[in-house]
Amino acid sequence: MDKQEQLIKFGIALKGRRQALNLSLRDVERMSNVSAALITKLENGKMANFPKALTIKQLSNALKFDNELFVLADIFSDPTYVEKDEKTFEQEFREFLATKTTLNAQNIEQTIYFVSGLEKLQQMGNL
Repeated sequence: MDKQEQLIKFGIALKGRRQALNLSLRDVERMSNVSAALITKLENGKMANFPKALTIKQLSNALKFDNELFVLADIFSDPTYVEKDEKTFEQEFREFLATKTTLNAQNIEQTIYFVSGLEKLQQMGNL
């Protein structure tokens, strides 16, 4: 199956689950912190690439998927799914929390905020 077919199946799964749960685009936007515009593009297969792992995790949580979206995006097995740019610690930590924990999007944001605060306190103590 080529990438475009995968993107279409991914979108069908998103839209089907959203409709099965009787959720509007705005409901999913609120629950996942993913814009309704992006969700619409994904549902309609209008994206050139799959979204980032964090976005998939946020949508998975909102739509009560387990790992199905990651499997559809072929993220677990695709060795080419490596971002070219170097990631900051915050980006790597955020992705780790999104893919290796069961935290929802709001809890991930709170964790990042907390860790950033600890880092600032530590820096102040070193002055």
